[in-house]
Amino acid sequence: MANKVAAAAAAAAAAAAAVNNAAITETVTTTTTTTTTTTTTTTLHSSSSSSTTQQSNSPSMKRRLSGSGEDSPGKRTAASPKGIRSIIHSERMVEADIKNYRTLIKSSSARNGDEEEDKDEYNPITDLMRSCELIYEYYLTAKEQELLGDQSHGIMRNLTKYRNRRSASGFALAIEDFNRVISKLKAQGVFNSNVKKISNPSYDLVCHILYQVYSRTAAPMAHALNNYEPFSDMVYGEVNPILVKEFITKTRIHSRSVFMDLGCGIGNVVLQVAAQTGCEAYGIEINETPCKIAKRQLKEYAARMKAWRLPTGKVHFRFGDFLDVVANDLHEVFRRADVLLVNNFAFSPGINQALARLFLDLREGTKIISLKSFVPKNHKINQRTINMPESILRVETLSWTNNGGNYYIATVDRSRLKPYFDQLKRMKKK
Repeated sequence: MANKVAAAAAAAAAAAAAVNNAAITETVTTTTTTTTTTTTTTTLHSSSSSSTTQQSNSPSMKRRLSGSGEDSPGKRTAASPKGIRSIIHSERMVEADIKNYRTLIKSSSARNGDEEEDKDEYNPITDLMRSCELIYEYYLTAKEQELLGDQSHGIMRNLTKYRNRRSASGFALAIEDFNRVISKLKAQGVFNSNVKKISNPSYDLVCHILYQVYSRTAAPMAHALNNYEPFSDMVYGEVNPILVKEFITKTRIHSRSVFMDLGCGIGNVVLQVAAQTGCEAYGIEINETPCKIAKRQLKEYAARMKAWRLPTGKVHFRFGDFLDVVANDLHEVFRRADVLLVNNFAFSPGINQALARLFLDLREGTKIISLKSFVPKNHKINQRTINMPESILRVETLSWTNNGGNYYIATVDRSRLKPYFDQLKRMKKK
């Protein structure tokens, strides 16, 4: 076991030193001011500062379906993380709490199966490997990629080969070779030129960065998100990144859009939308614990997007009740929002009705994404319903092919009222 631990530490230390030496720097504007520069062995940053990588047993990522609730937000307290395990990266050493952390690189002789890799834990080797692949794919031209080979030969092949063989020494050498090439390209100004060609980061790159963010900030506190009554307005549910990607496409969110997540939980959707589009993104959350986690994620997100030299968008999180946007200083933002997300699948009818009344303040053309329709199936515009918020919403039902479920996009369209008023005018003339 001692040999395995030593091999893991040696490999990660070499990787940390090599990647930091091959880093790229760039200033990225963000609305979050962070006093500590956070770096990792897997991002393009030249700082020699260290960062703490935190692990947990990785329970499913939870996201709150928030409602108004009767409790005052100010009375909620955040649970402190328990038993956080860490690997601390620096240029010179890797320090690991081996008592609680299984070595993730094993020597090629360790094939007896008594210490299989825990696939549910954060894996720094997978993180590092994926970062190398994304640098190769998105930050280098085809000619520059030739210096690193591909999956059939060269340095990229060695990275995969030694990772699969669980050879600590081989993997560390492959990382050194990778960073030697990257350092030369950096000195030649290659990255300064190539990064300007990235208008919006790809979905794969965004997912990897957000995985890095979540693993270091939210995952260690995931246990604190389980203390909510099932099937209530306070329940958490997950909106998968692939579905968020579809939301972005269907509603055509772009860099000048204003996006708002009502009941944002730990902020995953807000960060993904901002990262993919560079838009102005807001999240409001009534529970203190997930809101604190969201703000922790935002600080890490700002540092990592800067390290990857990508625009952050303007991201804001508010602690409060989304049914009282005026009190939370978001009414002006609410009125100019282009897209709202409401994960209302578990909301009570009362919460959904209260939400619908807020939609009367939305500007023409605003789109509302929800998992339960705000407009009854057989809703008709007549004298009784003319002033109801449902009457100004044009709803499209969409099928999400990944799981067979539906979601809804309602568009504020007050022209729906025109036929009814025209009919009234004709009746008066008679």
